[in-house]
Amino acid sequence: MKNIFNCFGKDKIGEPPYEYNFLVNLPESGYPKYLKKIYKYRTGENLNLKHPKTFNEKIQWIKLYGVTQLMRDCTDKVKVRDYVKEKIGEEYLKPVLQIIPNESKETMRCHCEQVNDNSGLARQSTDGSNDKMDCRADIKMTLSARNDGELDDVSTYFDKIDFDKLPDSFVIKTNHGCKWHCIIKNKQKLLQNKKLFEKLKNKFNGWLEQEFWVFEGFELNYKNLEHKIFIESYMPSFRYIQVFCFNGIPKIYADIQLENETKICTYNEDFSYSDLVLKKEDREFMQKFPADKILKQTFDLSKILAENFNFVRVDWIVFNNSLKFEELTFTPYSGFSEIEEKWNRKLGDFLNL
Repeated sequence: MKNIFNCFGKDKIGEPPYEYNFLVNLPESGYPKYLKKIYKYRTGENLNLKHPKTFNEKIQWIKLYGVTQLMRDCTDKVKVRDYVKEKIGEEYLKPVLQIIPNESKETMRCHCEQVNDNSGLARQSTDGSNDKMDCRADIKMTLSARNDGELDDVSTYFDKIDFDKLPDSFVIKTNHGCKWHCIIKNKQKLLQNKKLFEKLKNKFNGWLEQEFWVFEGFELNYKNLEHKIFIESYMPSFRYIQVFCFNGIPKIYADIQLENETKICTYNEDFSYSDLVLKKEDREFMQKFPADKILKQTFDLSKILAENFNFVRVDWIVFNNSLKFEELTFTPYSGFSEIEEKWNRKLGDFLNL
């Protein structure tokens, strides 16, 4: 199986305080309460939504109160391509081979999305006590529309993939989640193995029928995205660059190199070495190596892409010694990162809400 495709992503939530059916149907007024429970469960800390100070706390605030329609569009892995093309040019995009469905339909939203200006919860209520609107309506409306034939049944999307027109290697993704993708390395072996093919189909049907925003604690920028499958060219890379931008300015860079050995180096705004460790398990791979021309090229490009956001991490891959856009990440690690306290505070100071 490893030689045919690699899949990433989760299929369900089981452990408390995560319970998918409960959380996906929870009224918006309950989001702050349960986000606080999840934050305590994940970090061991109490979440202060009224006066957030650390980076993790401010990401939680953004998840609930700072989401704009532009953020949603740029979270959508199909729509973000138009944003990137307009801002820096199509040459930085990976080629897309197929999109299903390939015609965009207006996403149905309930009244609470309209009065909140597409920004998640009402901004004036940080504890949820004044927010009485029930966002289960938008789920019911979408399901009703799908039943009435206004929206395609997502369970048919995988069957609409035209494998005959695809190369031998490619990447299948959903547009509305994180790490919900599969790398197909040998199309013929996949098509000849019925059991494996059905397993892949079932995995995608499961992802398409689920709402990703529930999985990591109310990442509302993933909410109300029209679910799609899209297929990209397979562009294997051994180098990933993450650029943390605060109020439109790149402040932190992470250069992650995987060829031969794993090594990671983080840099400050001026490309001097930083002692920031993104995850505890990365500590053993931290090394110092000088910033090269490709890394420095990300400054101007990331600055352009970040100019409309108070925070975004711009993710790149390096393929054939050139940069390719990967994605815009607005809520890295869903605000549950294990960075050191001094960096949690420092990055929090960078981020003006």
